[in-house]
Amino acid sequence: MDNNGSTDILIPPAAKKAKTQPPDDSFDIKAVLSDEYKKDITLIQVHSSQVESKQQLQAVIQELAQKLPHFQHLKRVHDRSVLICPTADIKDTLEQHLKLHKISDNVLEALCRNVHVVQVPASCARLRVQYEQMIKYWPCKFHPDKYAESLQNGSNFTASQRAYHKRMAQLLRSLSQDVNEGQPVGICVDPRNPSIVAIAAGGSSGSSHQHCAMWLVDHVARSQRGGAWQTQLQFVEDEPSPTSTLRGLPRPYYDYLQQQEACRDLQFGAELPRRGEQPVADDQQADNLSKYGPYLCTGYDVYLLREPCLMCAMALVHSRVKRIFFLEQSDDGALATSFQLHSVKELNHHYEVFQFTT
Repeated sequence: MDNNGSTDILIPPAAKKAKTQPPDDSFDIKAVLSDEYKKDITLIQVHSSQVESKQQLQAVIQELAQKLPHFQHLKRVHDRSVLICPTADIKDTLEQHLKLHKISDNVLEALCRNVHVVQVPASCARLRVQYEQMIKYWPCKFHPDKYAESLQNGSNFTASQRAYHKRMAQLLRSLSQDVNEGQPVGICVDPRNPSIVAIAAGGSSGSSHQHCAMWLVDHVARSQRGGAWQTQLQFVEDEPSPTSTLRGLPRPYYDYLQQQEACRDLQFGAELPRRGEQPVADDQQADNLSKYGPYLCTGYDVYLLREPCLMCAMALVHSRVKRIFFLEQSDDGALATSFQLHSVKELNHHYEVFQFTT
C-alpha cells in the first residue's frame, strides 16, 4: 500500500490463453439449512393417563388446555391416553403437581388413575422426514412447508437455474486458477436476467479485512456510483448513455471471460441506479430489486470460491444479499463449517446459503 492508501494486491497477472471448457457436471448443489431442519429427534418423558370415558375426556382436555398448555406440536390425546405434563416438571407427586396448578377435583381424580410414562418428541417437525420419524412415538401436528421441503430435496431450482449456478461455480475455478494464481474469487449476479454485476478477488497480502467478499461488495458499490476502497485495478468503462453499467467488472477478469468461447452467451452488467423514480413492478410478489432497482446487493446472488468468514458473512447480511453459493469450505467459515450466521433469527436480514458439493 502506498502513501495515498492505494493497494495493488488485486492486480492479477496476465491471463492465460483462453480455452473452451466443457460444462462441469462433477458437483451438485445443496442448501445449507439450519440445525432445526437436520437435527435428530429428541424424546422427552411425559406423564400420561388413560381416561375411562369420552365425557371425562372432554372435561380433561378443556382444563389441561387452560392450566397446563403443553405439547402444542403433539396431539394431546391418543386412544384415550392423555398427555398431562413433562415428567421433569413434577417435583413431588403427580397429584401435588396437578393441585399446584389448580386442577379441579373431578379432573384430578380422572388423571391420577391409570398413569404411565411415555416418550414423545420434544419439538415440532420442520420437514416431512422428521414428521415420519416422530409419529412412530406419538401422533404429531405437522404443517408442510413446501419451500423448505424443496430446499431439502433439491427441487427448488429448475434445470436451467441449476445449470447456471453450476456454470458460475466453474467460472470461480477458472478465474481463480487462470487469472488470480489460485486465490479466492467472487462473482455477484443479478438473477433476474441473469447478468454478472461484479467480480472481485482476494489476495495473499494478509490484510485483516480486505477479503474477497469485502472487495466484491465494494465492486458492486462501484456499479451504483459508489465504492470506498482505492485500487490500481482497471475497471470496464461504460459506453455513452448506457442501458446498464459494467463498472463493477475489473478489466482483466472481464477480458478473460470475453475471450472464452464458452462464455460468449453470458450477460454482463448491472441495472443503473434509479434516482427518485417510482416503483415499476406491479406484481405484489416482486422483490425490492424489481420494485426499486439496485441498492447495495439487494436481490443479488453471490458466488464465492471459499466459504466466507464471520466478518464477510456479516457484511453480506448488511448488503442485503439474496443468496450465497460457495464452493470450498474454510476453517473459519461462518455459513457451514464453524457457524451458521444465516440461521440466527435475531438478524434483520437473512439470505439463503448453498454449497457446491462434489
